[in-house]
Amino acid sequence: MADDTHTIQAIKTVGIYHGLPTFPQSNEPLSALVVGASGISGQHMIRVLSQSPQRWTKIHALSRSPRNIPATIASLVTHVPIDLLKSPEEIAQKLIDGDVKADYIFFSAYLQPSPPPGEPLWSNSDELDRVNSSILSNFLSALPIAQIQPQLPMSESDSRLPSPPYPPNFYYTQEDLLFSYCKLHPSTSWNVIRPCWILGVVPGAAMNILFPLAVYASVQKFLEESLDFPGDWQGWDKEQMQSSAMLIGYLNEWAALSPAAKNQAFSAADGGPWTWGFFWPILASWCGIPWTGPAEDEKKYTEIKMGVPPRGLRYSFSLTKWAKQPHVQEAWSKIAQQNNLLVDPFGDLEQIWEPTQIALVSSWPWPIRKTRLDKARKMGWHGYVDTLEVVRQVFEHFSELKMIPTLPKFGGVD
Repeated sequence: MADDTHTIQAIKTVGIYHGLPTFPQSNEPLSALVVGASGISGQHMIRVLSQSPQRWTKIHALSRSPRNIPATIASLVTHVPIDLLKSPEEIAQKLIDGDVKADYIFFSAYLQPSPPPGEPLWSNSDELDRVNSSILSNFLSALPIAQIQPQLPMSESDSRLPSPPYPPNFYYTQEDLLFSYCKLHPSTSWNVIRPCWILGVVPGAAMNILFPLAVYASVQKFLEESLDFPGDWQGWDKEQMQSSAMLIGYLNEWAALSPAAKNQAFSAADGGPWTWGFFWPILASWCGIPWTGPAEDEKKYTEIKMGVPPRGLRYSFSLTKWAKQPHVQEAWSKIAQQNNLLVDPFGDLEQIWEPTQIALVSSWPWPIRKTRLDKARKMGWHGYVDTLEVVRQVFEHFSELKMIPTLPKFGGVD
């Protein structure tokens, strides 16, 4: 027998974000604890929560270093400086001293240990697992000491791949820690959110694939050179999805406040496919420079072979090595002086540039496979944003924050 049940939902648009959920009016104020508040996900989570001050009357922002909080929401947000590598007892004391209360916890803290000399950014998977598992374990152990009992802690994660043959993945360990905590504290439920590459604006945040891309384009414009693509045709044409940090924040809030979403994991993506081949000419047009696609000469490619899918990566040049060149850094120094720029993109080259390199040359379809949005949609999530509009807005914010020069032209989105 067919199910003829009907459900009517009210949705809204906020700026470039469409199909966002609405929630019933409630007289019960809520408090939120955002862990990893200085990162891309954490900063945008705070922005989303602060849009509903009648609901989220208090937001505690936990991070090692403070970030600038806009004056318009400063009364809602309290920064609590905490190093999550400290002991649970030390963390708990910081929470107590900060008078931290939390109905909901949004956990997006992440630490990127430096790889061994000469090794790729994520080659030290064991240390990555150890460090990022420790920060969540320490935090969860501190909660009962500080007498904080949330309704729902939430973390970012990834769908699982077996290890071996795949290297250890700290997300899986974090999930197990989260599940164990909720089992010990039955009144607390959980959500896991699984994004793709996260697009947003936070000066100094790790894993920001768009900032190096904006720097690369700005320098090529200054040098009057073309915008060359470093990957092969598979990386150029492969359909992927991206994840706007703001849309992730809206999804987090929806999952936290939707009873049907309790104890569920959800994929987070903008909602439409994306290829670098589509975007590359647009970026070049924003800068007013020519562009080239993948190299035709097979001899120009370097291949990194892998024992697990996708079995390898191919690239014709490395953005990280490009960024190390003296004439590139000299060009940026002149650009920075001319435009009063405030952020150095050459401080830790591997941590800043390698994520962008990998995002551009990746040729496997896992972003599409892992980001099926059917589950959330069936439960009532309909959030959508055009990724090109997100990227354009992110670049504009880079300019406003004096991270890059103002680009002369931003084309419209068809």
